[in-house]
Amino acid sequence: MQENVDAQKGGLLLVLAHPDDESMGAGGLILRHTRNAIATYLICATYGEAGWQGKPRGAKKEDLPEIRAKELEEAAAALALTGVDLWDYPDGGVASADHPEITHRIGEHIARLQPRAVVGWGPDGGYGHPDHIWMGACTDAAIAAMPEGERPALYHLAVDQQLADFYKEAMRLTGSNGFELQPQDGADVIIELDVDEVMMKLRAIDCHQSQLEDWRLAIREHPHLMQRGYGREPYIAMSSKASGLTETGLLGEFA
Repeated sequence: MQENVDAQKGGLLLVLAHPDDESMGAGGLILRHTRNAIATYLICATYGEAGWQGKPRGAKKEDLPEIRAKELEEAAAALALTGVDLWDYPDGGVASADHPEITHRIGEHIARLQPRAVVGWGPDGGYGHPDHIWMGACTDAAIAAMPEGERPALYHLAVDQQLADFYKEAMRLTGSNGFELQPQDGADVIIELDVDEVMMKLRAIDCHQSQLEDWRLAIREHPHLMQRGYGREPYIAMSSKASGLTETGLLGEFA
């Protein structure tokens, strides 16, 4: 998947690590922009080939990169992303990849797309995933290397206490302890999605059939819990710009 040559400028760019990060982590943010006809782009660093869970039925492990690329394509259509660039760094191996190269490639995309805001992972990686951490670090470095007046607003995906509590409760539905999240205080932007937006986000999440854990299926029987979790997206501002995200979850110029 490659972006259109004649890229629309001045919108939103997300720099993430795996297919499904965009839907599960930032689907609401993306929808808020694409539904308002704001150019929204995604860089996905890996094919997610290490995420084998035995799904979908009849699939083979060696086919997972192709499966996940197709799932990302379908999710991008569900979210109406303007463009997606899928890279082939090793899933689970971004920590040992060529970080200057990754930083340079991200910088090239920012220079070409000229987004008003960039969203990526923070130093905690959401839940400590090394790929998230290193893609976030390279994104931060790419923006820091730009002349100050040319830098877009920068945001990190975050997990606050309410979201951490949601994951813990949702995973208990199928007897899973899940992973331990370290919630962050003081999110600068918290997007609260309405019921229709959550259902649109869910359609994008459902495109990633190979990654749907049992609790993500069980949660459908608990709509209030699903709304509390899928309907909340916190972000931390790493820079202050009038054209950055507002409390509506839209870039300031378009809010």
